[in-house]
Amino acid sequence: ALKGIRMLRSLALDLSGNDVGDRGVQALASIKDAPLLHTLSLNVECNEVGDTGALALAALGQAPALHTLTLDVKSNKVGPRGAQALGALKDAPMLHTLNLKLRQNRVGDAGAA
Repeated sequence: ALKGIRMLRSLALDLSGNDVGDRGVQALASIKDAPLLHTLSLNVECNEVGDTGALALAALGQAPALHTLTLDVKSNKVGPRGAQALGALKDAPMLHTLNLKLRQNRVGDAGAA
């Protein structure tokens, strides 16, 4: 579906409410390999995404040119481990702007730390 991603510079993708799940999000996370991608907005709200999917999304911090990232992961099953991994995106060296929405997940106190 994302063949030709090597030439992408900007991508906005809304997959909310599509039962993408962890496996689908893991496949989407391959977007990090697009060498020119500098702006990404990804909405996976209401998709049964858990910690496995969140860890895959956290790998977006390794994208070589990505400087603006918006992730909407509301209303999923992300737990403390996944929330911590997503929160660590703030330390990604290339990112200048990070918008992260984790409302209505299973983050708990441990995930918010």
